[in-house]
Amino acid sequence: MAKQAVIAEEDAYPTSPAPAAGQAGSQQKSGAADVGSTYRSGFGEELPAAVYQSILLGFACMLAVAWLAFGGATSTDLDLGVVTVLCLIFLMLPVLMHRLAAARAETRQPDLKGFLSAGFETATGRLPAREAWLQVALIPVALAIAAALIGGVYTWLG
Repeated sequence: MAKQAVIAEEDAYPTSPAPAAGQAGSQQKSGAADVGSTYRSGFGEELPAAVYQSILLGFACMLAVAWLAFGGATSTDLDLGVVTVLCLIFLMLPVLMHRLAAARAETRQPDLKGFLSAGFETATGRLPAREAWLQVALIPVALAIAAALIGGVYTWLG
C-alpha cells in the first residue's frame, strides 16, 4: 500500500530528466521566461514603484503612530529613537538595493497601469495585480493598523 502511495505521488509531480553536462548552462538561462512568463529574477524589477512605496508608507505610519502614542513620556524617547533608527536602516537597505538594481537592469520596471492590466506571475501561478499588491502590502498595513489600535487604547487608558 505504501508503494502505491509513492507511485501516485510521483505521477502527481512528474520530474524531468537531468540535463546533460553541456546543456546545464543553456537550460538555466531559459527558465520560466521562455513560456511567456513575466517573472524576472532582478531585485525590484517585478513590481512598480508604487507597490514598494505603499510598503514604506505602511511602516512610516506605524512609526508615526508609535511616536504620537508613546512619545509623550520622557522615559520612552530613547527607546523610540533607537527603534526609529533601526527601522530606517532596515527600510533603507532594500531601497538602496532597488536603486542599484534599477540602474543596472536590462529591462525597465513596469509602470503602474501596465502592472494593473497585465497581472503578476508567481512561482505558483498567475495572480491579478491587485491581489499581488494586497499580498505584498498586507503585513505593513496590518502592522500600521495594529499600532494605531494599540496606541489608541494606550492613550485612552493612560
